[in-house]
Amino acid sequence: MSALPAIVDLAAVADVLSELGDKIEAIGALLCSDPALAARHMEAMQAFDLIAQKQRGLAVLLRADCPASALAALGLDELKLRLGAGAELP
Repeated sequence: MSALPAIVDLAAVADVLSELGDKIEAIGALLCSDPALAARHMEAMQAFDLIAQKQRGLAVLLRADCPASALAALGLDELKLRLGAGAELP
């Protein structure tokens, strides 16, 4: 296993996360176009959406000039808590 480079381009990481979010959302939308499939797998369809939201949220944080403000503005409470934001953030 190779080591990470000393400097990681966080903007590039954010770009990859955003691209993955777009792709997973597109897969979810495609699968939802089959109503019978969507009805049988509603929880999985919702999971696709949540994965995309989290990926985009992480991308926003990586691009932010002020990560604390970006974290406070993040609409995903579970992600806020996992990333260290407690009750002090709205």
